[in-house]
Amino acid sequence: MTKQLIQNLKKAKNQLSFDYPNDLPARLYFVTNNILRLTIDPTKKFSNEPSIMEQLEVPNGGDATVATGGSGQQQLKETIILPEMIDKRFSAKKTNEGLASDSYSVRIDSVLPRLQIFDNQSTLVFQMEGLPLKNKATGHLGITLRSETDEYFYGGGTQNGIVHLKGRQIEIENQNSWTEGGVASPVPFFFSTKGYGILANTFTKGRYSFHTPRATAIHHEDTKLDLFVILGNRPEKIIHGFHELTGKPALSPLYSYYPAHLNAYNRDYWVQVTPESDGAILFPDGHYYKEYQPINPKTFNTSYRPGTIDYEGIKLVPNVSMTKQVEFVDCDEAGNPRVATRESLNGEKGNAMFSGRAIIDRYEANDLPLGWFLPNDGYGAGYGQTDSLAGDLKNLQEFGEYARKKGVELGLWTQENLSPKDRENPQKDERDLSQEVSKAGVTALKTDVAWVGEGYTFGLNGVADAYQKMVALSEKRPFILSLDGWAGTQRYAAIWSGDQQGGDWQNIKFHIPTYLSTGLSGNPNVGSDIDGIYGGGDPVIQTRDLQWKSFTPIQLSMDGWGTTSKDLGIQFGDEFLDINRFYLKLKTMLLPYFYSLAYEARESGRPIVRPLFFEEATDFTYGASCEKQFLLGPSLLIAPIFEPYQLQENGDDKKASLYLPNKKQKWYDFFTGESYQGGKTFADLPAPLWKLPLFIKKGSILPFTKANNHPNEITYDCRQFAIYPSEEPTTFTVFEDDGISMDYEKNAFATTKIHQVKTDTIQLTIEATKGNYPEMITERATRIYVFSEQPVKNVRVNGQESDNWTYESIALPKFTKENSASHFANQPLSPGRFVRISVEKQSVFEEMTIEINRK
Repeated sequence: MTKQLIQNLKKAKNQLSFDYPNDLPARLYFVTNNILRLTIDPTKKFSNEPSIMEQLEVPNGGDATVATGGSGQQQLKETIILPEMIDKRFSAKKTNEGLASDSYSVRIDSVLPRLQIFDNQSTLVFQMEGLPLKNKATGHLGITLRSETDEYFYGGGTQNGIVHLKGRQIEIENQNSWTEGGVASPVPFFFSTKGYGILANTFTKGRYSFHTPRATAIHHEDTKLDLFVILGNRPEKIIHGFHELTGKPALSPLYSYYPAHLNAYNRDYWVQVTPESDGAILFPDGHYYKEYQPINPKTFNTSYRPGTIDYEGIKLVPNVSMTKQVEFVDCDEAGNPRVATRESLNGEKGNAMFSGRAIIDRYEANDLPLGWFLPNDGYGAGYGQTDSLAGDLKNLQEFGEYARKKGVELGLWTQENLSPKDRENPQKDERDLSQEVSKAGVTALKTDVAWVGEGYTFGLNGVADAYQKMVALSEKRPFILSLDGWAGTQRYAAIWSGDQQGGDWQNIKFHIPTYLSTGLSGNPNVGSDIDGIYGGGDPVIQTRDLQWKSFTPIQLSMDGWGTTSKDLGIQFGDEFLDINRFYLKLKTMLLPYFYSLAYEARESGRPIVRPLFFEEATDFTYGASCEKQFLLGPSLLIAPIFEPYQLQENGDDKKASLYLPNKKQKWYDFFTGESYQGGKTFADLPAPLWKLPLFIKKGSILPFTKANNHPNEITYDCRQFAIYPSEEPTTFTVFEDDGISMDYEKNAFATTKIHQVKTDTIQLTIEATKGNYPEMITERATRIYVFSEQPVKNVRVNGQESDNWTYESIALPKFTKENSASHFANQPLSPGRFVRISVEKQSVFEEMTIEINRK
């Protein structure tokens, strides 16, 4: 008689229960039609609560700013799986071999042993082979899955520099490592191109090995296994299943798509130096200054550094390590400066040029977009220089009022506790989030590693706590930026990739796959620092970095820690500033597209930033060859310049190679209108300093608006669309709401679906808008730009012939000042010939049809 390794198999209506050897009882049931739960629990308790590591050593890589201790892991405040999903059951059917939903069936072979899942076409999707893996010393469990040579894997969280996992081993652990190969925000989730994904319901470290021939091994430091198997025939369906279990991604407010400026005020000092001095920065008064920080445990500057100076009895160290000499313009006999000016928020200490307000004014004077501003409330910097928390909060309130008048929202960093230890006796330099939000108007938080660096439960609890408190205190939608996340972080926070060194091509190169891995792991809201937080100073690298990041959700300008100002290129002169301004303004024009993609990511699972296999799923696009390019939604393809391939002295270069997917598809150069056939690799494409390799797909429907510098400048009385017609019908749904409140969760939003198809004529349909929200403008003009390589005979709007159209070459605005000396100012940018159609105001709740007859 053949020995059965799986014993005591019992089939209830909705569940299978059975025993593996070594006292490992298991349960299996369908959660939904396409999600199963497999639990192996030696205790037989089958608890819904995920395991938590009792003792945790927090890695910090020698970085003193990282929180340590691990004490925050002891309390489970936030669960990975949503409460309404944790014990949900689908009414499955018993079969001879196992259990079945409407779309999938589970078959168990007790002899081999083997657990298989088939779709309703009898295609094998998932196969767990052999017995569970058990570590004899620790009791930790794992499983082995069958894999195929043509199978690819993705996920694992923010795995810096890595997208596809085939042939690799990844760590599902909080490493506080933000360089290539490090893990910034692990997620115990991955998916296979065979049509399944695995989510582990655990807060323990894991290791996923995709390199064993024909097998994938999954381990966690957990004595039970609680796995959710998510099934779907497309990556977005599996990611959407992950969101069903762990929560939809937060919809980021509109201002978060604009650059953020971050720095620490009320702490650092500026000293006038000669232009040749190390770290000398040019200020608007025409003089050069160098930045110094006080020696203070909260700044993590606890010892002397080369170049330490004395000023009025205070020891000050250079903000960055020095590489050459510093010469002060005015110094005493001991070589210390006679004058040093301390920064502030409002210029209230006779230091207006070194204030937060001055930075906002500088962005405005240079016509640069700015959406939010984070003056640091930790690391030895507070909100003010008064003698009390109340006085400092009033100072923060005044700064917030000034910022909002300029269209800029206020945020803070989070290093320490969110409230005073003794509310009856608050101390200066403590935190009081309730007053920061309700009085100062804080709406954004950056939860830094000094607070969430322990990760796991502590990191998830931290962002949830901040989010929930902010929702209770304000009608504005919180925007939280974090790292050291876990599964579930996406329902509260966006992710940034950590602190990196600027002025380095490698920093650009590894970030492209980092963004992709984050989106494929369930968090579409991802960003990083333009040209890093440290270093910098190379204008070409800074400009190339800013260019591609203008096609990603979040852009941070982190000032105060680099060798030069991080101010979007203001310090580099007109040539670089003009190019940077152009890309930042172009992003503001595309905000309706970005915002619609964010809603789509929330509702469908499709990331905002997508790998090329969303357009063409082949071995070539699945692998490493295409992971330095990406799609922004369905329409735009970006191939960043990430290396000095044929770099010229003026910053011009060539793109060594790029791939345009889908041999049935045509792509257009966004800036010239030149067409390229998909399914081909192109080499040595010219990429002058101003030009990011950017392509738009035939069939695209691109909603856009007028260029602006902050959300208050957006006008809603005219909707605009760029259409690139194709023979294959395409659609795009535009999402809009008020951009700032939580009302979208109460269905206070509107969607508009647009169709296009090119037959003998070009036919467009703008469906009647569905839904509404308070203060929505419902009577709008419409401007449509239709790419056409052929002349046009006539245009019909709503069945009536129209005269309100032109056929002409369109020039892109460059946003340069009249007196700009840059070469870019004289660079023509024409994406080709378009039919420009204007339609007077009508209700958005009425359908509109456009018909274009070509000659």
